[in-house]
Amino acid sequence: MFEIEKVGMGEIDRIRPLWQKLIEANADNSPYFKEYYGTFDFEIRKGFLREKLASGAELYTAVLVDADTQTDAGFVTATYNREESSGEIEMLYLREEYRGQGMGRKLFQLALSCLDVNGIRDRKLCVTYGNDAALRLYQSFGFYPFTIDCLQKDQ
Repeated sequence: MFEIEKVGMGEIDRIRPLWQKLIEANADNSPYFKEYYGTFDFEIRKGFLREKLASGAELYTAVLVDADTQTDAGFVTATYNREESSGEIEMLYLREEYRGQGMGRKLFQLALSCLDVNGIRDRKLCVTYGNDAALRLYQSFGFYPFTIDCLQKDQ
């Protein structure tokens, strides 16, 4: 059995271990920039979220908890601005042992429902190039690549 717990910015450190696993998974999936993900820092990520909030955005974070083991199994974070009717799915991660049970889909639906309730029409997300499983999930909800950002690798 699973429970959903909402987490505010004051408790955002709770997702740090899962966020680290997300970064490791992105590194594993990235065919070109594995080493780049090693430079990511949770405190910097929190700073980006704080900047969005300071600019009028609101934060939604839901943590999926395995009630039997009291383990945080995954999370989703979205930011949204009602005045601009724009939102972004910032992060989504589900521990490997919980995949294939529809839980990632459930987390994604929670974030989309939050955007629905708040009247957010313009929605976006970023996905690591090479993370084909995540891209398939997002496409099943109508999210498709619009542009591809390219970075030059050190030679």
